[in-house]
Amino acid sequence: MAATDTRQHVRAARRYQCAVGATRFPRSVLFNSTEFLLLFVATYLVYWAVASIGRVLTPLGPELAPATTWRMQKLVLLLASLLFYMSWSAPFVLLLLGMVTVAYVTGLAVAATADERRRKLWVGIGVGLCLAILAYFKYRGFFVQTLVALSPDLRRGLGEIVLPLGISFYTFHAISYMVDVQRGAVGAHRNFLDVALYLAFFPQLIAGPITRASQFLPQLAAPRRPSADVVERALMLIALGFFKKVVCADVLGEYVDQVFRTLDGQRGLNLLLAAYAYAFQIYFDFSGYSDMAIGLAALFGFVLPINFRLPYLARDPSDFWRRWHISLSSWLRDYLYVPLGGNRRGRVRTYVNLTVTMLLGGLWHGPAWTYVVWGGYHGALLAAHRWWTSDRPPPVDEGRAGLFLRRFVMFHLVTLGWVIFRAPTLSDVPRFFNGLWRPGLQTGPLFWRAFIWTMLAFVVHHVVAERPFARRFLDLPPIVQAASYVAVAVLVFVFSPVTQRFIYFQF
Repeated sequence: MAATDTRQHVRAARRYQCAVGATRFPRSVLFNSTEFLLLFVATYLVYWAVASIGRVLTPLGPELAPATTWRMQKLVLLLASLLFYMSWSAPFVLLLLGMVTVAYVTGLAVAATADERRRKLWVGIGVGLCLAILAYFKYRGFFVQTLVALSPDLRRGLGEIVLPLGISFYTFHAISYMVDVQRGAVGAHRNFLDVALYLAFFPQLIAGPITRASQFLPQLAAPRRPSADVVERALMLIALGFFKKVVCADVLGEYVDQVFRTLDGQRGLNLLLAAYAYAFQIYFDFSGYSDMAIGLAALFGFVLPINFRLPYLARDPSDFWRRWHISLSSWLRDYLYVPLGGNRRGRVRTYVNLTVTMLLGGLWHGPAWTYVVWGGYHGALLAAHRWWTSDRPPPVDEGRAGLFLRRFVMFHLVTLGWVIFRAPTLSDVPRFFNGLWRPGLQTGPLFWRAFIWTMLAFVVHHVVAERPFARRFLDLPPIVQAASYVAVAVLVFVFSPVTQRFIYFQF
């Protein structure tokens, strides 16, 4: 009877987790959709039309000076960004604007205060409000889910919460602004429009990259006019992002989803392929989004930070986090790890700080124990690496074999962590690893397609990607580049029926 009750509690918790995590994703917020393409094209045309009209009419009067035209262009971007967010949920735009207001007011209060203690107090209040909002919407369900697992009857008196789209990312933007103002990295902006555009800029609104206030706000000081080379590179990044997302990530995702839905019926080799396939699915999915976001922003003249640098070529845990989701790992380092004391308070405290930072980084990804354990796992890897290398000089020349071995081991350590990250619940993790010892192999069209794409992904990432692909592609004749874009468009059209939402939309 106890076992039956436990299974019922687990099922109830899973149902509640699905209810809390259920978020409607209209096609208009997907970069790889016709609806988004129409919104972007309309915004782009209006944005540059305003700039052109301003240049023509400037001699007619001081009220049409370039600064006024630039404010109108920024207003176009802000309105488009709010419309983009409203296509998911109009009421939650008020939440986004509320967070903007908290950051804006806090910045002004900090700037108006000379006393450092009061400045820190204002920042503490602003950051506390933002984190409270994030905790309510994102983590209330996490604690409720735990209670429901213990007693399904509690579910009746607890309401469901819809997770606001992109709340983790724009919360971090708000915190970056307030802290950077207090540190003196950026000045407090009296123009509400600038702060709002920093938080709501639609290419990065849903899933980053997480751009520092000190990186983005200075770009709003004067009109942005991308050069022809910048536009050419932006188009390449957008096409590359589309290819990564639709042609690579979504195809691999079909197989991964099928395997994780039926863990108990899968053979060991099928589970092993699913682990490798998910490692490349999440990489292509998120790096593809980042490429598109960077490219779209560049077409408006803005520079967003690089978010990925061939992460599966990492030699050790520290190297991996210098390559994977760079904007998040550097944010956690500068705004969490360093304030905790970093490596300035002895070895033991350094190991603790690394572990705490990664635990919170895991929890940032979502309200589930799988993310917490995944964060703790990477924290343990970082701490172990720091301990192992603390008294050992770096190798002078490890040779090709040594470099290959280190990359091979690190790739598999990361892949092991992705299994924890992808598992629907913690109880599915041991089911997955126990199933690896199950003999046999189940094949079919979906298996072979996933196998081929995984092998190609491995070769492209580990061999081709080490070469200066972008520079060589941009040196090709325009007709060859155009043909490449047409080929990508055809592939996107062919594979678009299996298109899924971006994985990081749920965070």
